Amino acid sequence: MIMPLLVSIILGFLCFIFVANLYKVRIPRAPEIEKRLENIKKSGSEQDGRIPADFITIGNDFKFGFLGKYLKNFKPAEFLKDQLYYAGLDIQVDVFILISALCAFPFFLIAAFTTPYCALLGIFAASIPFVAVKFLIMKRTNLFTQQFPEALDLLSSSLRAGHSLYSAFDVIVKEMPSPINQVFKNTVDEIAFGIDTKDAILSLTKTMPFSMDLKFFTTAVLLQREVGGNLARILDGLSVTIRERFKMLGQLRAQTAQSKFSGIILTLVPPLIAVVLFFISPGYMDPLLHTQQGNIALLTAIGMVILGIYCITKILSIEI
Repeated sequence: MIMPLLVSIILGFLCFIFVANLYKVRIPRAPEIEKRLENIKKSGSEQDGRIPADFITIGNDFKFGFLGKYLKNFKPAEFLKDQLYYAGLDIQVDVFILISALCAFPFFLIAAFTTPYCALLGIFAASIPFVAVKFLIMKRTNLFTQQFPEALDLLSSSLRAGHSLYSAFDVIVKEMPSPINQVFKNTVDEIAFGIDTKDAILSLTKTMPFSMDLKFFTTAVLLQREVGGNLARILDGLSVTIRERFKMLGQLRAQTAQSKFSGIILTLVPPLIAVVLFFISPGYMDPLLHTQQGNIALLTAIGMVILGIYCITKILSIEI
C-alpha cells in the first residue's frame, strides 16, 4: 500500500517540475505584428479616427487547434481565459487544462491499478493550478491596490502641470512598476488606436475587475468629464481615502490573524491525524475505508470540514 503511494508522489513531483517549466513559457507576438502596432501608436489615429482594418488582429486563445475547436464555444473555457488574463499569465486555455490534467494523471493511474481512493487525490491535484491562478489574481490585485494611491498622486501632479488625461496616463505607464503600468498601458494603447476615451477608461475595470478603488476612480473621471470640476483635487481626495482604507484593512488583518491561524490548524489537524494513523496502523483505518458505515462517516467528516472552512471564511471576510 505504501509503494503505490510513493510512486504516485514521485510522478506528481515530476509533473510539478514539468508544469513549473511550462508556466515560464511565454508565447511571443509575431515581430511583424509588434512593428505594425508600434507604427499605429506613433502615427496616432487615422483621419476618421478609426483603426485600419488590415491592422486588426485576432488573438490566439488556444495553442492546439484540435482542442480549440471544441473549447471555443465552451463557457467554462471563456471563464478560464478571463481568470488567466486577470492573473497576468501569458498562457492559453487549452494549455492550462492540459496542465491540470497532467497534475491529476499520476493519481488516476495509480487508482486504476491499486486503490480507487487515489482518484480523490487526483481531483485535488487537478484543482491546484486553478487555486494557484486565484492566488495570483488576489496577489496582483493587492499589489495594484498598494500602488494605486501613488499613481493617483502622480496623475494629479501631471494634471496640475498642464498635461492632458492621456499624457498623464502615459506618465503612469512610464514611471510606475507592474502591474499598474500594464493596466493603464491598455487604456493608453486603446486611446492611441482611436477608441473613444470614455470606452477606454471604462475598460480599466475590465482589466482589474476586483479592485473597488479602480471603479471609484473611473466613476470620478467620467463624472468630471460630464459635469466638469477640478479633477486633480478629486484625485487627491480619492488617494487619501484609499490610503486610509488600506490602513484600516491592515489593522483588520492583524486583528483577525489569530482567528485565521486557528481556522487553518482546525482544518489541517483531522487529515494529518488520519494520514499518521494510516501509516502507523493501517488496520485501524480499515473500517473507515472498507465498510459502508465508515465511508458514510468519512464523507460526513469531509463535508463538515468543508462547511467549517466556509463558515470561518465568511466570518473573517470583512469588506471595507
